[in-house]
Amino acid sequence: MSSPSINIAITCIACLLLGGCKQRSETKLNPTSVPVEVWRAEAQTMPEVRRISGDVMPWEIIPLSFKVGGRLTKVLIEEGKQIKKGQTVAVLDSKDYSLMHDLATAQVKAIEPHVGRAEKLMASEAVSASQMDQLRSQLEAARIQESQAQAQLSYARLVSPIDGVILKRMASPGDMTDPSHPVGIVAMLHRAKVILTVPQQDLSLFAVGREIDILEPGNGRTLTGAVHSIGYAADEKTRTFPVVVEIKNDDLYLRAGMIVEAVVHVGDLTGIFVPLDAVTRDTGGRPSVLLVDPKTGTAVSRPIEMGTMMGARVHVRSGIALGDAVIVRGQPAPGDAVTVRSGQGETAQAKTP
Repeated sequence: MSSPSINIAITCIACLLLGGCKQRSETKLNPTSVPVEVWRAEAQTMPEVRRISGDVMPWEIIPLSFKVGGRLTKVLIEEGKQIKKGQTVAVLDSKDYSLMHDLATAQVKAIEPHVGRAEKLMASEAVSASQMDQLRSQLEAARIQESQAQAQLSYARLVSPIDGVILKRMASPGDMTDPSHPVGIVAMLHRAKVILTVPQQDLSLFAVGREIDILEPGNGRTLTGAVHSIGYAADEKTRTFPVVVEIKNDDLYLRAGMIVEAVVHVGDLTGIFVPLDAVTRDTGGRPSVLLVDPKTGTAVSRPIEMGTMMGARVHVRSGIALGDAVIVRGQPAPGDAVTVRSGQGETAQAKTP
């Protein structure tokens, strides 16, 4: 190959190499931007609420005990079953009480004729007034014994004092029982109470009679109750005050021991709210968000001051201005070029044009 041809080849190779280097340099200077979705900051008014947890308890819990002792012949309750007021709970062997009643009745019948004859004889002064008084006293005592025997006989049948649910069965037929050994426990749950533990600073939110929304987190069901009482003594450990909310529970949806939330409306709060997903924290725990710089088209980190959380959003007290584009989806680093894209969901209403 001649010298001019070699020179021309070298020149072409050099140009190609320079062109490739220039292209790589341009690519480095114009990196690919990161696609993001944004939330356009605007003034909003949202209801401010307090959420305070509480425990569901029966309005009443009553042990089912006989007034007399004896051996059980029937126990007619089962745990978890509903029971009506006046419904039979259990029955004692009543033979002894029946005999006592029969004896008392016989005594009354034996004395009554004597009293009748004495009253007739008293008119002829054949019976003295003191004798008459003695007979009448004997008759009165016999009638009292008869009434007591009748009461004890009736006590051999135990009935429920309220409409409720059997929480526990504690005896079986054949067992011996007495007033100190309950057969079971019944709870009034159609009328339930929620016991809230309220911090001192939130006591002003409650007043007797005020309606309160009660949220059961299991399926999101909300019921309405009313404040029944507000405690005057704080818990020694938690320094919170008990607030009792009365609630109708006709379908027995609420069960004893459930944990629920009282949702108390405080007022309306106006300001800038952003999705919680948009907030990050540095190693020191300080919150910040990523914004789109409208001049450079890059992501910038902005420290913020957080206020009250409203469900999936948080009130931003400072750090964001009206109109700022807050990055809610995408993972750019501060300084990365970004491209705002349209998307689905909550942010679709606040995209940049």
